[in-house]
Amino acid sequence: MRRLKKCYGILYRLQGFTRFALSFVTFVFGSGGVLFLVEPAITNYGDGLWYAFVTSTTVGYGDLLAVTLIGRITSVFLTIYGLIFFGCLSAVIINYYTDLNKERERTNDCQLFNTGIP
Repeated sequence: MRRLKKCYGILYRLQGFTRFALSFVTFVFGSGGVLFLVEPAITNYGDGLWYAFVTSTTVGYGDLLAVTLIGRITSVFLTIYGLIFFGCLSAVIINYYTDLNKERERTNDCQLFNTGIP
C-alpha cells in the first residue's frame, strides 16, 4: 500500500503527465469513433476502440485493417502517440524506482550514522 501511495505521489506531482495521459485516453476513444465512421471493416464502436487500442500499443494483431486515407492517417497518429505515451510512462515508472532506491540508501546511511559504524 505504501508503494502505491508513493507511485500516486509521483504521478500527482507530474501534473503534465496526468494531462498527457488523459489526452491519450481521449484520443484513443475519439479515434475509435472516427474509425467506426470511416472504415468499412469496422462495424461497431467496440471494434473501432479495439483497433485504436491495438494500434496505439503497436501490437497490431491484423484482425482489422485501415483501408481509407483518413483511417490510415488516424492509425499513424495513434502509433506515434502510443509510442510517445508508453515511452513517457516507462520513464515515470523508472523514476519511481529510482526515488525508492534513493530513499532506501538515505535510510541505510542514517542508520549507519546513528550507530556510529565507520
